[in-house]
Amino acid sequence: METPEIDKDTGSKKEADQSNYIPGKPYSKLRRELADDDLTNPAVQKLLISEIDKLEIRVSELELVEKKFHEVDKAKAVLEEKIKTHNALEILYSFCLSIGSGLMGIASLFKIDQYGWIFLSGGFILIIAGLLSKYVKWN
Repeated sequence: METPEIDKDTGSKKEADQSNYIPGKPYSKLRRELADDDLTNPAVQKLLISEIDKLEIRVSELELVEKKFHEVDKAKAVLEEKIKTHNALEILYSFCLSIGSGLMGIASLFKIDQYGWIFLSGGFILIIAGLLSKYVKWN
């Protein structure tokens, strides 16, 4: 009698299916309702107390994270306001220096005793104002 040749089962297909399975929560498929007699069971009581302890620890961690978040949010708002003030003073400084220099340069095109002194003094005043705005920013 000849025995039929049977392919050897390596079980690779079954292992591949199990290797892709990652259990998320071991209690996810359990029934959620508890009867009064279930609550009298010491194992159920210990399990519930353990879960309550885990949740309390998690809540305290999240409260700490929330507190730190609000502190960082306040610091961020303060820094953003400082940047806005800094940018406004830089624009004022640049404007005063460029317009003041331009007016002093235009003053050479006119006679000093006619209109040149107006451009020269206006440019000088704008340059001084720009330097004062920079000094105010540093203090």
